[in-house]
Amino acid sequence: MPDIDEIYLQQLRDRQLHVSQPFQKGRTLEDAVRVAKPATVPGNFVLGFESECGKIPINAPALLLRPTNEGWVVLYQDHVPTPGPGDFENIWQTPQEAIDDILDFYFGNPERMNSISQLWSSVGKVKK
Repeated sequence: MPDIDEIYLQQLRDRQLHVSQPFQKGRTLEDAVRVAKPATVPGNFVLGFESECGKIPINAPALLLRPTNEGWVVLYQDHVPTPGPGDFENIWQTPQEAIDDILDFYFGNPERMNSISQLWSSVGKVKK
């Protein structure tokens, strides 16, 4: 499984996104990183969402970026153990496509974030 090249992770950091250290080798999600938008960074967000990623307050769901043998996975999954409404898993052929997907989620078309917001407000769920 390929590592995520630093040149791609730096594109996320350049937009002030938090990027975790890669998960350890031998773990279920080895080589994956968590990506999150700090609450202080302008962009798409979920009203009432309050959580942390790496001790940094965030106002939007964190994503998982994971290299696999099938491609580059961008994952948001709030429903466990199986995906539910608002969850998504996008598999891209190149790491650049995956980075572009993450940047779109936080700063581009708000459709995916809005669908998550609507689901959260309909059930009164606020992440703590």
